[in-house]
Formats: sequence, structure tokens, C-alpha cells
Amino acid sequence: MRLTVEGQAGGNHYKYRGGGSNFLCLPNDPENGKAYSYPNDILHGAEYEIHSNTKPSGLPASLVNKEVPCAVCRRKGKVSVLMIPGRKSCYKGWQSEYNGFLTSEEKDHYRADYICLDGEAEPLDNRSSNEEGVLVYPIKAKCGSLRCPPYKDNTEVLCTVCTK
Repeated sequence: MRLTVEGQAGGNHYKYRGGGSNFLCLPNDPENGKAYSYPNDILHGAEYEIHSNTKPSGLPASLVNKEVPCAVCRRKGKVSVLMIPGRKSCYKGWQSEYNGFLTSEEKDHYRADYICLDGEAEPLDNRSSNEEGVLVYPIKAKCGSLRCPPYKDNTEVLCTVCTK
């Protein structure tokens, strides 16, 4: 196994009923986007909420409210597709398929997975309707449990999709 990404776990705020639903591994070396002021979903760092009365045996008691590290590993010789939130370029040895913006549902709607929206996104066709199905909103970074630096508060969260 080889380490591909090392960083901090992140995702949506626990009180939001909407926005992204899956945890993300945010790299320690992000490429930050531009300032972003819209009140869509916000990316936070993940925190341990493991107290002494809920702690599995063997875990240290000092984890409460500490930020959660993460890693993405790859087994040599296997085909891998990796979405890296917080970066617009792939790491050395990886092929970029596309890059763009991290998106999900709006924080006050219902939750959906985070997706990397192509920076050159196009509509399916010219038809336009407003059925309000699942909706795609850009995500912005929020300092606090999300470490700043290296991230920047209230900026677009970029992303890239890489293969190897």
C-alpha cells in the first residue's frame, strides 16, 4: 500500500440537515479557490466526539473535540480513480481527467454526496425546467475545525479527478 493523500477529514456541519453527506479526505497542501460569499453549503473539518462513556476500549481519552486526520492509500498495480477535494491538480504520477469545483446540496435542503463538478460544465441540452429535484451548489471553506492555513476562509473549494 502506498500513501496517496494525507490530510484532515472534513464534511458538513452536524446541525445542517442538507449539504454534503459523505466524509472527505482534505489534503494538507490545498490549492485554494477565489473568495466566495454565497450562503450555500460550508466545508468544515471533522472532530472526534468520543467521550469517556462512549469510548471503545483501547482508544485514548484525549480525542474529544480534536480534529480527525485522514489518509488515502493505493495498492500498486490496481486501477484507481480518485477525487481530491481542495486541489485543482493531481499529484505526481497521476493523470488528471478533469478539475473543477466541489459541489453538493444546499445546507438547508436534504443531504447528498459531494461531487466534483467539471470546471467546463455544460447543460444536458437546451431544455430548461425548474422541477427542483436534487440541486447542485458550490461549496466554500469555513475556518475553525478546518485548519486555516493551509485552507482559506470563505473561498471556493476546488477539486480534481485523477486516475492511475
